[in-house]
Amino acid sequence: MSCEMKPLLAGLLALCLVLGGWAQAKTTVAIMPVENQAHVSAKVREAVRLDIERQLVQSGKVDVIERQKLNALVRELELSQTGLIDPRKLQELGRISGVDAFLFPAITSAWASEKRQYLRIVGADEVTVSAGFAIALKLVETETARILAADKAQGYFKARGVEGVDDIPSKGAALAAARRQAVERAGRVILAALFPVKVAHVSKRTGLVTLNRGKDALRVGQVLGVYALEEPIVDPDTGEVIAHEEVKIGRIKVVEVRARIARARVLEGHAEVGAICR
Repeated sequence: MSCEMKPLLAGLLALCLVLGGWAQAKTTVAIMPVENQAHVSAKVREAVRLDIERQLVQSGKVDVIERQKLNALVRELELSQTGLIDPRKLQELGRISGVDAFLFPAITSAWASEKRQYLRIVGADEVTVSAGFAIALKLVETETARILAADKAQGYFKARGVEGVDDIPSKGAALAAARRQAVERAGRVILAALFPVKVAHVSKRTGLVTLNRGKDALRVGQVLGVYALEEPIVDPDTGEVIAHEEVKIGRIKVVEVRARIARARVLEGHAEVGAICR
């Protein structure tokens, strides 16, 4: 090998290591099968799962484990979907698969309606089409079995028009619009739970608080509460971490926002590294 090639290969190797490190820095999420509490079709359930997956992947911060790989692991460990809630089994499955968090989504509501009212002045019906869609979300951290999020994302759509004059969507189209809105909100809930705004540094000299998020999550003038996590609350029967008590220790105001960080001043109380801000 020539002397000229050695530095080039060394540089390429270093680049590969850096890129590999970036790839490993992503959070891996397993999206479990969508629970169907609203009796929607299998096609709608799959659309919800795929749309949530697409949002997480497009954030650039999350990798979603392939469903086939997850199903194979479940069969290997002989776990039922209900058994996955057991923290010990959840941790075992996560350790084998490299999953950082499990998402358990459930469609809790899906409806569409159409109302008609005859308008004499135009000699036609006024049609109102409404639809709603709701997704319950439970996001569980693998390492600790801590529930990162237990929330609901909802979408609502409404349109009104005169039949034969206006372009009025069908109930199916209205429901699809409400579903898209709910899924978009679900993605925001999940990402906020995975990557919360936290205190990264507190200057001893100036007292300024540096936060770990920038323009993607914060704006100048925004006021946030500062919360410290206490010891986890564990279910004595199952060993599952069912809650983390939070104590509000202060309030801050964002004074500067950059691409990846922000700075804030303490308004009340104090801030400490690792505290969650919202």
